[in-house]
Amino acid sequence: MTVFDLLLILLVLATAAAVVAAGVAMVFRRWRFAVWLLAGVLAIWIVYLGTGTAVAVLAPQHILSIGEDRCFDEMCFAVTGFSRTPSIDTAHAMTHARGALYMVEVRITNRSRGRAQREIGRKGVLIDRSGRVYQVSREGMQALSEVGAPPYPGLDAEVGPGQSLTTHLVFELPEDVADPGFALGSNLAMNPARIVIGDEDHFLHWPTVVPLD
Repeated sequence: MTVFDLLLILLVLATAAAVVAAGVAMVFRRWRFAVWLLAGVLAIWIVYLGTGTAVAVLAPQHILSIGEDRCFDEMCFAVTGFSRTPSIDTAHAMTHARGALYMVEVRITNRSRGRAQREIGRKGVLIDRSGRVYQVSREGMQALSEVGAPPYPGLDAEVGPGQSLTTHLVFELPEDVADPGFALGSNLAMNPARIVIGDEDHFLHWPTVVPLD
């Protein structure tokens, strides 16, 4: 947790307290104080979000290499390899891609020495040069399981203390896709990191990627 994570938590708590205080002030007909309090909170949020926007827009994109970890506290993720194929042969049929199937190998590591952990809501996506996002292919993952591969956990799988596990993700991309890269996304509808100042997951910052070329 960074100082900016703590700042957001404090800001949320202060906002909740201010709203309650403003409500009490209104009950006692202290309208001016209530308006002053809410206006102050609004001004602070404008400054906070404006600062986060400026930092996100001006900060350069972070590019990772194969095997390099990206960590969230004690949970780390690294692309350890990838391959590209037009199809996956199974015992029952052949799964063809309209373009190409990318199979990405990801290592998940728990650097904690005390307890099992998981990165809740974490998922993997591919992003091309234009910013288009590609989700995991259900057909590709199903085909992979039918060729006798072990069941592959998601990126939110629980990992024991000091241990690592490896999983595979399959994506289907157009044949002419330009400069695809692997990025860590989130399944969470409300991800606080999206508005944390300086966070690489900020909604206006270009995602951290591992180029697949």
